[in-house]
Amino acid sequence: MTTLVSDTSALLERCHDAARREGLAPALAALADGVLPGLLPCGPGGHAVVAAPTHAGAHALWLDGARRTLDPARATVRAQLDLPGGRVVLLDTGHAAPADRDAGAGAEQAEVYGLGLVWLRLGLAQALRAACFTRLAHRRVGDSTLLQQQLVKGTVADVLAEHLEIQAVLSGARPGDLSPGMLDHLHGRITAADREQVRLLGAAGYLTDSPGLTAYVSELLAEAYAAAKEAP
Repeated sequence: MTTLVSDTSALLERCHDAARREGLAPALAALADGVLPGLLPCGPGGHAVVAAPTHAGAHALWLDGARRTLDPARATVRAQLDLPGGRVVLLDTGHAAPADRDAGAGAEQAEVYGLGLVWLRLGLAQALRAACFTRLAHRRVGDSTLLQQQLVKGTVADVLAEHLEIQAVLSGARPGDLSPGMLDHLHGRITAADREQVRLLGAAGYLTDSPGLTAYVSELLAEAYAAAKEAP
C-alpha cells in the first residue's frame, strides 16, 4: 500500500520513542506533522487532543478523513494541560464527521494516524511503567521495598506482559493491517494496564503533577479518536 507518508515505519517508531522518552506533546506533534501537516486532527465526534503548536498552526480541520474549514467561533477549548514535554490542548471543534462522506476519503492518512496513536499510547504506558518501577523500588515497607511485595510484584509483571503482547501485535503491522475494531481493542488493553499502574502509585497517582495525569489524558485521547460505532 502506498501512503502519503514517505517512511511510515520510521514515523511510527519516532512517535513511540518520543512518547516514551519525551512526553505526550512531542509525540502528538510528530504524528500530526508527519501525517497531517497544517491540519487539526479530529476524531469522528469533532474532538481533538493535540500538541499546542499543532493547535496554533492549524489552518483547517481533518475530521475523520474529511477536510473542513476551521471556524474558531465554533471551537471550544476544554483544557490546556502542561504535561511533561509540553502543553496539550483538548478541544471540541463543534463539528462531527458527515454521515454521507466518502468512505475512501483520507483513508490512507486515517490508517497511519490510527496506528500511530496506538504506538504513541504504548510509549506513554511504558514510560508510566518505568516511573512506577522507580517509585516502588525506592519506597520501603519494613525491611523491604514496595516492589518486593507479592501483590505489587505480580501487578508489575502482569503489566509488563500486557505491554509485550501489545507490542508484538503492533510490530510489523502496516497501516490498514489492523482493523479499527482491533485498534480499539488495543487501546482498551493499554487503558486497563494504565489504570492498574496508577493504582500502584497510590494517592500520588491522582495528583495533577503526577504521571497519572498523563495516563488520564492518554485515555481521553483514545476516546476522542475511537472509530465511530455503527447503529445497530
